[in-house]
Amino acid sequence: MQQLGYQSQLQPFSYTAGFFTEMSGQNVVATLMPSHPVKAHVILTAHYDHLGKQGDSLYAGANDNASGVSALLFLAAQFAETILPFQISFVATDAEENGLHGAKFFVSQLPPDDSVTILNINLDMLAVSRADKTLYAFTSYAQRHALQSQLSAITSDTIKIKVTSSSNTMNRLNQGSNIDWRRASDHYAFAKAGFAYIYFGMGYDPHHHQRSDLLSNIDQNLYIEAVNYITQFIQQLDMTKLTEAAQ
Repeated sequence: MQQLGYQSQLQPFSYTAGFFTEMSGQNVVATLMPSHPVKAHVILTAHYDHLGKQGDSLYAGANDNASGVSALLFLAAQFAETILPFQISFVATDAEENGLHGAKFFVSQLPPDDSVTILNINLDMLAVSRADKTLYAFTSYAQRHALQSQLSAITSDTIKIKVTSSSNTMNRLNQGSNIDWRRASDHYAFAKAGFAYIYFGMGYDPHHHQRSDLLSNIDQNLYIEAVNYITQFIQQLDMTKLTEAAQ
């Protein structure tokens, strides 16, 4: 991130796990400071922690969430020298798996400034290998139609896009999963604080939190298509329409 020209820092934090255990983590925060005054701040997040090694078993986390972190790094490179109508930050969060602690701490440190509108774009599990080539954009009910309008301007011959604000809809389309998608990843820390958010993901993964979450179970062409789609979305992002809908 520093080599790309971003103002980068480690953001250490601590949290309580269980009843008495004090744990620590650190986010990686990189911001591209705009050369002109802006009234909007887009914050892209992807958690870089996973289950890791437990006993003799290694949980590699190729989809959850190396896919999101790889996308985060790619997007940072794409926009390093791009003039955007908003400030943009890239945050690799820690301790997502056991309670979204990194995202919660990051949100708690945001300066109170009502004149700056914040949007979180969260990237998590972008590389599910499935016949139904659908990229999901999960957002609030208030923002759903405005987001659908902006995404409809992007075309893809490979991937479909589904905008939803309903966990029930996501679970039905994912054939039997029972997940609270609003609370399932770091975007919930922003939602809980009242900020606008969009979660991009490919839906339920049968390899989730399994030792089989490996590169060999990723559809790399579909993954690349999904990341390119998100890149195009950010390039044409109209924050005014999204935030007016959120209000």
